[in-house]
Amino acid sequence: MHITPEEAQQIAFLAGRGEIKEMEALVLNLAMRENSTAAAVLIGSRDDFNRTAAHAAAQGGQSTSIEKLAELLGTEDAKTTFFNLADRFTGDRPVHTALRQGFFEVFRVLVSHGADPTEKNRCGDSVLDYPGDFEPQEVQQVIDEYMGRERSGT
Repeated sequence: MHITPEEAQQIAFLAGRGEIKEMEALVLNLAMRENSTAAAVLIGSRDDFNRTAAHAAAQGGQSTSIEKLAELLGTEDAKTTFFNLADRFTGDRPVHTALRQGFFEVFRVLVSHGADPTEKNRCGDSVLDYPGDFEPQEVQQVIDEYMGRERSGT
């Protein structure tokens, strides 16, 4: 499969702006062109720093883009893989980006689709290290719910 850097950048740009219809059309057209799946297109579409459309959506506060990405990814395995890809330079995952930018709802949606809120970046920061306009207890509650799902296997 060959997704050009420009195509990957366009997917991320649309996700970051919340232009979900355009993003979906582009991903599906690329999947058709490459005789592949939307999940493979999304997982393969990264910039030089390994950032994905999920990083762009998290930075832009676009929870609707995260929901559409999850729908396009389809399987739980694909969602878990995609939503946990780390930035090559900082080690930030989309959950780090969302909370660093102050987007608690985006963080919550990412975790609901398989993003691991317990991961640390290269600086050793966890999502709890990013204060925002929300209570630390809210973040901890999302983490606790995630851990409960992991323990129960659901």
